[in-house]
Amino acid sequence: MTTTQYLDDAIAVAEEMLLEEMHAEPPGPRPRDRSRLAAYVKHVRRPDPTDKYQQLRAGQLIHLAKLLSALGMKTLSLSVVDMTLRHMEILEADREVYAASVWNEVLAEHGELERSRLVLCRALNKAKRGSRVPERGRILANLGAVSLRGGDLGDAGFWADKALDEIDAWPGADPDARLTVDWVRLEVARRGAARDPDRFGDALRTFDRSAEHSIALKRGDHPAAIAARRALATAKFEAAAAAHDVELSERQLSELEIVRLNASAFLGATHRETIVAQAALAVAEFEAASGGSGSLSRRQRAVSLLESAEEMAVESLGREHAQTLAIREALAHLRAATVQVDDLPYRIDRTYTPQENDVRNTAKKKAIDAERNVIRLTAHAGASYFLADLDIFYWQIHRALERGTYFHVILSSPWNNLAIFMQHGADSEPVSHQNIVDRVRASTYYQETFLPVIESYKDLRNRFPAHIELKLTPTDISGSTLLTSEAGFFEPYITMNPLQRTRRGLSVFEHQFLKDSKYYEDSLAAFRTQWELTSTWEQFGIHEEKHMERLRALMTTQSDDRWGKGKRTEQEH
Repeated sequence: MTTTQYLDDAIAVAEEMLLEEMHAEPPGPRPRDRSRLAAYVKHVRRPDPTDKYQQLRAGQLIHLAKLLSALGMKTLSLSVVDMTLRHMEILEADREVYAASVWNEVLAEHGELERSRLVLCRALNKAKRGSRVPERGRILANLGAVSLRGGDLGDAGFWADKALDEIDAWPGADPDARLTVDWVRLEVARRGAARDPDRFGDALRTFDRSAEHSIALKRGDHPAAIAARRALATAKFEAAAAAHDVELSERQLSELEIVRLNASAFLGATHRETIVAQAALAVAEFEAASGGSGSLSRRQRAVSLLESAEEMAVESLGREHAQTLAIREALAHLRAATVQVDDLPYRIDRTYTPQENDVRNTAKKKAIDAERNVIRLTAHAGASYFLADLDIFYWQIHRALERGTYFHVILSSPWNNLAIFMQHGADSEPVSHQNIVDRVRASTYYQETFLPVIESYKDLRNRFPAHIELKLTPTDISGSTLLTSEAGFFEPYITMNPLQRTRRGLSVFEHQFLKDSKYYEDSLAAFRTQWELTSTWEQFGIHEEKHMERLRALMTTQSDDRWGKGKRTEQEH
C-alpha cells in the first residue's frame, strides 16, 4: 500500500470509529479498533513535495489529526500535526503554497497553547501579504482565544479588539469568528467585573446576541452552540451573584445543569464540552452555596462534581491539557475552602526533571504572573529572581511589584554553616577559622551572586518601597521553595557546595503542588516560622560581625573535632 492509501484508510477508520463511539455502550472506541487505526497512522508519511496534490494531502492530514483528537488519541494526533507542520514549512521554504486559512486550522482542538500561538502568528503573517481578507478576523480571534486559555488577559483583549476591527469590515462573513471574539471580550471583562461592572454588562449583552445567533445557525446539539450556552449561563450567573439576586442565580444554575445534560446526551459523557460544562456547573454551585443550614453539604456535592470532571479531563484530554489544568486549579480552590488543613492529601501535581527545565520555568513564570497578593521565596541565593542578566524570573518579579504584589524573600546568610564546605584550590593554604571569612568574601559565590543579589534587592526596594522585603537566616537552606496564593514549587539541593547551588538550571527535580495539598500548607507554615525568626537586611548589617564570629567558632569546633579524632586514633594504637 502507498502512503496515500494508508492515509485514506486511516481517515475512513477514524470516521467510522467516531460514529460508532456516539452509540457505543460503554462509550469510547474498542481497543482493537484503536490498534487498527494506530497501525494505519504508523505508515502515513509526509506527502511527496513533487505530488501535484500535496495541498490536498495536507488538508487530509489536518482532518486526520482532528479525528484522532476527537477520539481521545492525543499523542497520535499531535504526531500527525507535527508531520503536517514540517511538510508545510518545507514546501514554503522558497514560495508560498498554503493559504493563511490552512495554517489557522492546523492545531484546532489541541491544548498545545504555545505551539498554537506560533502557528497562528504564521497564519497572520501570511494573511498580511495581501489586502484585508475575511480570514484575518478568524486568525486574530483564535489568537485571542489562545491567549485567554494561557491566562494572558492583556494579550487576549488586544487580539480580540484587533479581530473585531477586521470582522466589522466584513459584516456577517464569519459568525464563528464573531462568536469567538465576543466570548474572549466577555471573559476579559468578567475577570475585571469588580473594577468595571459596566464593561462587563456591555460585553455580556453583546455575547448574548452573538450566542443566540450562533445557536440558531448551528442548532442546539452542535459543540459550539453548547459552548456558547454554557459561557452565557456562567456569565449571567456571576452577574446575578454580584447583584445578590438569588432567584436569578438559581435560574442560571438550572440552565447550566441543562447545558451539561444536553452536552452529555448529544456529544457523550467524555467530550470536552461536556467536561467543561460540568466543571462550570460545579464552580457555580459552590459559589451559590453560601450561608444556610445546607451550605456545607451543597459545597461538598460541588467538589465531588468537579472531582468527577477532573477525572474525565485527565482520561479524555490528558493531564497536561490546558483545560485539565484549569479544572485542576479550580478544584484546588474548592478543596482548600472546604477541607480541614490536617485532612489535605500530600498531593504532588507535577514533578519536573532536568530535561524539563524550560517547562518548569514556564510554569513558575505563569504562577508569578498570576499572583496579585504575596509571592514568598525561600532559597540559598535567589539569583534566578534577582539578577536580570540571567533572564529567568527577574522580569516576572519586576512586573509583579509594578502591579502592587508583595515579594517576601528568605535567603541564606553568606556566613551560614554551609560556608565551611566552601571549595578552594588544591594549592592554596588550608582553610581555618582565621581565614574562613576572607575565603568566603573572595569566593565566586559571594562576589558574583550574593553581592549582586543584594544590590538588586536594594534597587528594587528603592523603586517599590514597602512591597519587597528580604531577610537572611544564619542556617543553610537546603532547597528553594516558591509559594504563590494558588501553588507551590519545591526544589531540593543535592550538593553541599554553595558554588553549585546558583546560576544553574534544574539539576535534581522540582515538585509543583497546588494549595489543596498538605505540602502547600506545611511549606507556608514553615515560611511563616522562618520569617519571624530571621533578620531583616538592616538587622543583618548591624550584627554581621557576630555572624562572622559564629562561622569562625564553627570552623574552630570542626578543626578541634578533626584534631581530637586523630589524637584518639594515635592513642588507640
